[in-house]
Amino acid sequence: MKASRVIAVLLVAFFCVSLLSGVVMAEEKIKVQGKIKDYDLEKKTVVIITDDGKEMTFVVENESAFKKLDDRLFRDDEVKIKYIIQDGKNVIKGSNDLKGTKPGC
Repeated sequence: MKASRVIAVLLVAFFCVSLLSGVVMAEEKIKVQGKIKDYDLEKKTVVIITDDGKEMTFVVENESAFKKLDDRLFRDDEVKIKYIIQDGKNVIKGSNDLKGTKPGC
């Protein structure tokens, strides 16, 4: 009986540590807004000029977000982007991380 309690406590402790390490490892997305300056469908990149005038380049890894550049988003369109920095590059990971500000984007 005593051994089963020790095992139960160890399992709960292990579960808590695992849960906390997952939270710590989650990447915080950075938000930015601006206008599309250019995009390259072959390289899967988009360049924007932010609202404060800074030029930024993003790699679009998510296929749904990438298709928006081919279908609904164009040069000079206002966009909102959520990204992470991975290997020194600004990376758009999620399908909703590249959004146009006009309806339907």
